[in-house]
Amino acid sequence: MDLLQIGTTGHNHLLAAAQKSFRLAEKAETAQDASKAIGAGARLFCMAWTEFPLNGPLAGELVRLSQIIPAFQKLLTPEAVRLAGAVAQKMRGEGDPEMQELFVSGDVEAMSARMEKGLKGRNPLSIVQQAMTFQGVLSRWDWLESFLTRLVVPMEPDIATFLLAGVHVSNGRFAQAVALYEELLLRFAVPGMRYRLATALAGAGDKERSLALLGDVLTDFPEHTSALLFMDSLVFPAKRATRLDGKCVVSIYSYNKAEALARTLDSVLASDLSDTVGDVRIRVLINGSEDDSLRVAEAAKERFNGHMDVVSLPVNIGAPAARNWLLDAARKDGAQWITYLDDDVLVPSDWLLGLASGTEEFPQAGVWGCRVMDATSPTLIQHGDGFLLGQEDAKSRGYAVVMQEPLTECAMPSQFGYRRHAASVTGCCHLFKVETLIRHRGFDLLYSPSQFDDLDLDLRLLRAGTPAAYLGDVAIRHLRVSDYVREPSQAAVRQGENHRAVLEGRHAEHLDILLRTQAAFVTADIDAKRTRLQEAGVLPITISENLSTCASA
Repeated sequence: MDLLQIGTTGHNHLLAAAQKSFRLAEKAETAQDASKAIGAGARLFCMAWTEFPLNGPLAGELVRLSQIIPAFQKLLTPEAVRLAGAVAQKMRGEGDPEMQELFVSGDVEAMSARMEKGLKGRNPLSIVQQAMTFQGVLSRWDWLESFLTRLVVPMEPDIATFLLAGVHVSNGRFAQAVALYEELLLRFAVPGMRYRLATALAGAGDKERSLALLGDVLTDFPEHTSALLFMDSLVFPAKRATRLDGKCVVSIYSYNKAEALARTLDSVLASDLSDTVGDVRIRVLINGSEDDSLRVAEAAKERFNGHMDVVSLPVNIGAPAARNWLLDAARKDGAQWITYLDDDVLVPSDWLLGLASGTEEFPQAGVWGCRVMDATSPTLIQHGDGFLLGQEDAKSRGYAVVMQEPLTECAMPSQFGYRRHAASVTGCCHLFKVETLIRHRGFDLLYSPSQFDDLDLDLRLLRAGTPAAYLGDVAIRHLRVSDYVREPSQAAVRQGENHRAVLEGRHAEHLDILLRTQAAFVTADIDAKRTRLQEAGVLPITISENLSTCASA
């Protein structure tokens, strides 16, 4: 499985794939193979720049390489090279070091005021880069629109337009984004822009033009996995017509999160738990909480009309043990399904219907999961479809077992409503067959009190030939602040490293098997989607020229 099958979005992911293609070109046995690898690497390099235009060193490399390598000359117009040169020249110098401190402290107003003032300094584009990064993480797209329009357009109109187009997509202003990307394509035509225009067109309701453009993108670059998945989600939207066969227990365990638990239970109560979904019951385990969690759960119980159980334990037994306790309770109930839900999430009305439909679409899966969004930053994706990196790529990160989620780099969630097989999905909200969990002995207590127990189980299931199913159309909102914003405690860091050592000790020796199983399911899924799009007449039949240019992940 190559890096492109994982995805073709995410600035850092695309850079890694590009660099790998260039390394393969150096090792190629024939001039033709070297040329293909360089061509793929050049395209991926350009796509990475489109995702983050203010990467000054990357922009400078694009200018340099466009002068000496034909593959870059083919992809970059003179206007695009000029724009990259302007970014490279004007991005020299550091940004404001105090901006990071204000961001971490949460003083957004002071940070914003400092950004506006900083544009009058010597390195204004460095301040713009900080603004795009920090304000983007916070989903403050209205502020960024105003900032760019008022202060950056008069100073750097071309660069500002490039940035504004992406901001409009993230902000849901798709018609404005369409107008800007059409202008950008006429002038610069950098690889990656057409995919973003297709995203904007779909958001604006012009599905026909979006599909036509995606077809062009995939004709030029058949290995654009993200474009293929997005196209498939437009043509074959997920259904909501499957009923879970047998009883399902929605299981929540909670420790000292009374306020978040109340909001979680409110959202579950407001969702569809009717007979349309199946025979659904709620069970809440109060895991030694010392706050008002038990009172919150008992109050909610009255509103669930007898379909909710509350159990309180005198001590916190940790996440793996709590999950196993809930699993045993579901087994004793005669349940066929168990859904684990964190105590700090907000679910949409059709969340369980969405998960249920996934069991029909991906019957070979061992776990069905969703896309996790940040509750306070609406376009920030915390988790999605996770994939194992190969040994070489994992080693470059300093570990033996590494999961990659390229979509977490992107602030355009409308691109990720697809469904596919993956190696792992998040533990915030996932559905299992009770029998599957019992057969695999549930969650391992070695990961107590928490961290990595859900990933460990996903990898054990994958090794047994049952991958995860990512259902991106089911999007929940996580009340916990994202890791981009919060600083983990030293205790949490040490615990995470200890648990990672346990994870790697268990799975590193089986990495080859895990990668082969992952590749088999992911490749089959991509091939099936490509075939049905071709049969539907929306995707031309093409012969891939670049498939072998990225080594196994």
